[in-house]
Amino acid sequence: MHLLASVVEEGRTYKEVAADLGVARSTVERRIKGLLRRLHLSNALGSVRADYLDSLPAIRQERETIMAAARAYDEDKLPPPCHVVLDAEEVAAGARRLRASCRSANRDIALIYTLLCTGLKTMELARLQVGDYLDEQGNVRRRSMLRAGAASNGLERPLFFVSAKAVESIDTYLEERIRRRLGVGVPNRFRGLDPTSRLFLTEAGNPFQVKPRSATDSRLTSKYLQATLRLAFARAGWIGMTAQQVRRQVAVAMERHGADRTQLQELLGLRSSRQVHRLTSLPPVPLEEIARELV
Repeated sequence: MHLLASVVEEGRTYKEVAADLGVARSTVERRIKGLLRRLHLSNALGSVRADYLDSLPAIRQERETIMAAARAYDEDKLPPPCHVVLDAEEVAAGARRLRASCRSANRDIALIYTLLCTGLKTMELARLQVGDYLDEQGNVRRRSMLRAGAASNGLERPLFFVSAKAVESIDTYLEERIRRRLGVGVPNRFRGLDPTSRLFLTEAGNPFQVKPRSATDSRLTSKYLQATLRLAFARAGWIGMTAQQVRRQVAVAMERHGADRTQLQELLGLRSSRQVHRLTSLPPVPLEEIARELV
C-alpha cells in the first residue's frame, strides 16, 4: 500500500521509491502491479481495463478507483498469486481446455509452448519471424538465433526449437495460416509463407505491435500480446498466470536440467547473474511440506 500510494497519489516514479528503499526499480514495479492484478482478478477495479495496469499514466488516471479498491483490500478475499506448476501433464491438460474454448486455439497453444521452450520475453515473442523458425526449404531451425533487433537487450543469442510438442503446435498453427492465406509468400519457399512476416499474428492477421510502455517509459512491450496471453492462460485454467511467471518456470526447469548461471544468462538474455538469481529463486517451502513423507 505504501508503494502504491507513493507512486499513484504522490506522483513519484518507481525509480525514486526504489532508491529510498535501496532496492531495484523493477522490484517496486512488480510489487505494485502484482497487487493491481490481484485486485483486477477479484473484480474490485470495476471498469478499469486489464491493459491499463501496464501503464503508469493510465494507473494514475484511474487513481480514485484504484486507491479506493486498494484501501478496501482484504488479502483473504483476493485470489492468491498463481502457483500452477506447468509440468508436461498440466500443459497438455491446459491445451485441451484451450482447444475446447476458443477459435484461436492453434495460435494460443503454439504461443504457450513457444514460451515454455524458449523463455522469451513478450516483446521478443511478438518480434519472432517465420524465418527465425523455418529455413528456405521449410525445415524447422532446431538451433536458430534470436536476432539482435528482436532481443530486448539488443544482443543476438541462441534460440532452440527442439521440443517435439512445441514444434508440433507451431506447425499446426502455420498450417492454419497457410489455409487462411495469412502472411503468405512465394510457393515452395518457407512452406509458402513470407519469411519476414511475424511468426505469430493477431486474429485479423496483423503483427502484434511493439511500442514503448508509455511517454515516460521507453522500454518496449507488446500490450496486445500480453492481453492475449492472459486470456489464453485463463482459458487454459491457469487463472492469474503471467508470461513472466512462465519465464521463471522455464529458468527453473533449465537450471534443473543442468544449465549453469552463465548459460541461463545467455539463453534468457539477462544482463547479470543477479537477474539469473532473482528469476530462479523460489519462495521457501513450508516446513510442513519439507517434513512430509521424508521416507
